[in-house]
Amino acid sequence: MNSNKIIFTVIFVFALFSGCAPPSKMKALIRMIDQQESNFKNTIVADFNKNENAEIEIVHFNNADSIGYMLDTYKGQIGLVKVPFDKAWSLVREDRILPLESFVTEAEKAEFDATYMLTTLGLSGGRQYYIPRKFETRLMVYLKSKVLDAFAVWRKHVELINKELERYNGSGLPSNYQFEEDPNQWDFFDVFVAGWIWAHTPYAGKIGPKVGHRGRRYSGTSQRIIDRIFQLGGDSASVVSMKGNAVTDAFCWEAAYAASGIYNPKMWEEQWSGTGIWEGFSKGEVFLSFMTQLDCFFIHGTGYEGLKGYLANPEDMGVAVMPQGCSMELNSTGKIMRDGSKAVTTGGWWWGIPKQAPDPKMSYKLVRHITSFENQVQECSKFGMIPVRKDVLSDMQMLFGGQWISSIYEVSFKQLMHNKFTTLPGHPRFDQIGNIYLDAWFDIVVGRNWLEDKNQPNREYIKKTLEEKYIPMVEKIK
Repeated sequence: MNSNKIIFTVIFVFALFSGCAPPSKMKALIRMIDQQESNFKNTIVADFNKNENAEIEIVHFNNADSIGYMLDTYKGQIGLVKVPFDKAWSLVREDRILPLESFVTEAEKAEFDATYMLTTLGLSGGRQYYIPRKFETRLMVYLKSKVLDAFAVWRKHVELINKELERYNGSGLPSNYQFEEDPNQWDFFDVFVAGWIWAHTPYAGKIGPKVGHRGRRYSGTSQRIIDRIFQLGGDSASVVSMKGNAVTDAFCWEAAYAASGIYNPKMWEEQWSGTGIWEGFSKGEVFLSFMTQLDCFFIHGTGYEGLKGYLANPEDMGVAVMPQGCSMELNSTGKIMRDGSKAVTTGGWWWGIPKQAPDPKMSYKLVRHITSFENQVQECSKFGMIPVRKDVLSDMQMLFGGQWISSIYEVSFKQLMHNKFTTLPGHPRFDQIGNIYLDAWFDIVVGRNWLEDKNQPNREYIKKTLEEKYIPMVEKIK
């Protein structure tokens, strides 16, 4: 055999074995809505499998509490896990998540930091444990036409609204009160004023309350209460201890909205989750709520994967940053006694690489593919994810067409800036604390346990109920 034949044979054998090299196999542990999972599996992961000679199998978890169990069940097989913010640090404490510094180079880590925003939220002890999947925060979602209705007539109703508020704070509206046409300028008093006007104005021949939030006995409802505490100037310590003015003020405002007929009682009677609120907008039963970006996409509709929307006129949907927190109590000059902020918690999901991942470098390569510029734009356009890449956030007008999607992301980014580093407390048993908040809300607000005769909320009575009944329950949690 001459030399040319030998060379040809070697090349042929090498190519043959290279082409038949077994694919890299691992599992990705996820939880997504059906439409998003279909896109994730059949487009994003499928492209990775094709281009990288990989076989990524999708495995589901139904409850975030089962992530640890699933990692144990598929030990050594799971290369990537989608982790909600509120479960992130318990998995790190259990030594289940691999820090990036253990397998990426300094140059790769520098590139990582330059690519993503808010990476410090996934940092602990100087080590990067998580890669951003998506950020979530609540926005104020409303119908533009109904805000204009309220602005046009608020002065004619102000005396009655003032008398209503006197029942709850002894003072009424602040002495310098002006109802703002732009919901981005609203505080808790403005929500009260708009809600009162809507509840006393006939729409489609009916009068009824038009403000609501989640009312099911689950974390989405406790999240709303805890967000309100942060808006009122509370911090993680006050949330975990259930003590302080911010906590009492939060329950007082919730009680006032319920007692005055501003809150739609269907939110607890029908145990509304997000779907209940979307349908409330559709039926004319909700004009304002506090929702995530994904909720906004469902309410407006995109036409993609069955997301048809819930409004006859989708362009009537408006979004604004959360209202400014403030105490209902006024001082001797009629001014707000305690100012808060617009900050609520930033939540969302991370990608984590398990300690027992079969190939951490391949896992990281998959994450970078999932969060590539093109895939970020695609997923954000279809499913209402706040982008986690700096380059996507820097040119939202061009990427999302300057229409309603751009508006949602622009307001979301402003809200994230208000939030700064406000996240749910990292208490290892925070789920139990959240359940106590639910118990208190269903007792005080839904059960109208705000005064002996249940006629009108009383701040001192609510404070005493928290101190004697619910704070002791929190103190038993270690």
